Amino acid sequence: MKSSIYAVVIFFLFTNTSWSNPALILNDENLPPEFEASYDVRKGSMRVGKMKVSLRQIGDELIYESITIPVGMAALFLGKQEITDRAVLKIFENSYRSSEFKHEIKGSDKNRNEHYIFDWDKNKANVQYKDRNNTLDISPYTFDNFSVQLLLMRKPNVEITAFTYTVISKGRLKDYTYKLEPNESIKTKLGNFSANKFVRKKDDEKKTTYLGWYAESLHYIPVKLDKIENGKIDISIQITEINWL
Repeated sequence: MKSSIYAVVIFFLFTNTSWSNPALILNDENLPPEFEASYDVRKGSMRVGKMKVSLRQIGDELIYESITIPVGMAALFLGKQEITDRAVLKIFENSYRSSEFKHEIKGSDKNRNEHYIFDWDKNKANVQYKDRNNTLDISPYTFDNFSVQLLLMRKPNVEITAFTYTVISKGRLKDYTYKLEPNESIKTKLGNFSANKFVRKKDDEKKTTYLGWYAESLHYIPVKLDKIENGKIDISIQITEINWL
């Protein structure tokens, strides 16, 4: 009898991710308040875009969305192009999980759109990337590559310096590993913020690295996001305005 109970406990612990890895759990207690934020998008020293990011609770859905449009010289080349990322999350087994994600580029002559629909009863995701359709088997707590950012918007456990999340990106399952580095002071148009610094590196020819700073005094929403290629900043996104809803 004791061995049977032990086997059941071990099975439960290793199949129920909420017990084995609380860093994967999203709920109302560890999410920031609803907000709208504006950001400048820079390439080198040039301002090339503006981005609006919002988090809203609508009925039983959590909507995390960003809309980016070109400005200045970039607008002359790209016209009225608009990039939208929209993640819908719903409660499943007491935590928010990805329900649907859309990445859409309007005004582009290339189709790089993404559309994912998650079915947690079957642990599958219907995936559309560009013109290709596929169905993926997904493990519990798989996120889309946009809403995974919400997992970083909370007070981190400083005893854990690396977080690995499974995401769907560009039609494929990938593991994103974020490393937590010591807090840094980040200067923005809204003032200076002490921020958690997360680093994610890609194993590619450009040695691409993503840096993100999440400010404690702003409920851990991002105040700066950098993309680095070949040791140089390629794109920098910096907060310019915040409104709590």
